[in-house]
Amino acid sequence: MLETEAELGASRGMLPDFTEPSPGEESTRRRSTLQRAVSVVVVLALAVLVGSGAAIFGEHLTHANRTNRLTHSPAAPTPTPSNSSQLLAAVAAQDLPEIVTVVAVGPTSEELGTGWPLDNDGDFLTNDHVVHEGQSFHVLMASGQEYPATVINDDPQLDLAEIHVSELREQPLPINAAPPAIGEPVVVLAAEGATGHEPVTDSKVSGLNDSATVSDAEPGELTSYSGLIRISARIFPGNSGGPMITSSGQVVGILTLAAQRGSGAFAIPISQVNQVIQSWLSS
Repeated sequence: MLETEAELGASRGMLPDFTEPSPGEESTRRRSTLQRAVSVVVVLALAVLVGSGAAIFGEHLTHANRTNRLTHSPAAPTPTPSNSSQLLAAVAAQDLPEIVTVVAVGPTSEELGTGWPLDNDGDFLTNDHVVHEGQSFHVLMASGQEYPATVINDDPQLDLAEIHVSELREQPLPINAAPPAIGEPVVVLAAEGATGHEPVTDSKVSGLNDSATVSDAEPGELTSYSGLIRISARIFPGNSGGPMITSSGQVVGILTLAAQRGSGAFAIPISQVNQVIQSWLSS
């Protein structure tokens, strides 16, 4: 299981902030993207438990041919503990070949992230903060093949970007705008070339409607997130943009933030951005 990079613990009466690792001594060094240096305050909405009440705590986070692009299928039965891991393993094995490493080349550095296909026309989704400072782009397949890419849609306020790879026609991952449930098993996929670690992470949804404020975002990048899905797994740099998939094989979130030490990661829910995704695909 992958881990995040921010340790959740009390210090001087409050939990530490989420931070991003330094890009290194030289600006030309490659900077992987999920591990963004951020100072984050997470607000866990407890409406289902305490009405309008909310609990506030702090953490150290780092800025992770199917015809129907959106699937509204009946809710799948909740997997039992005995079969959920098998279902997630099957989902990961089916979808992992479609995952690509997104490389954004800037004036002095490269940003690495994860992308996944929205359709079979060469359109992939990733985070805005992966491509935000890039001047040229390409994707890498697990096989090592490299293809030029173009950013065709970008929304910094949602931390989403759509890239087009004219030479690729991958099998799209179905998405579902229905939010997952607390405790629901999920699997997070990453481009192995982006993280340098195993590309598959099993986890469970541990929170919904979390909020995060990023203190050190690059100019023009999103600084305040809301409505996030929380998982307890450890996520490495390069996971940014990776899909969070349920045992029924549907993407319900896009990884975007991770803790700097220990466990804890956050995904943008499809339910929050689906309208924008669909408008991009139809344009």
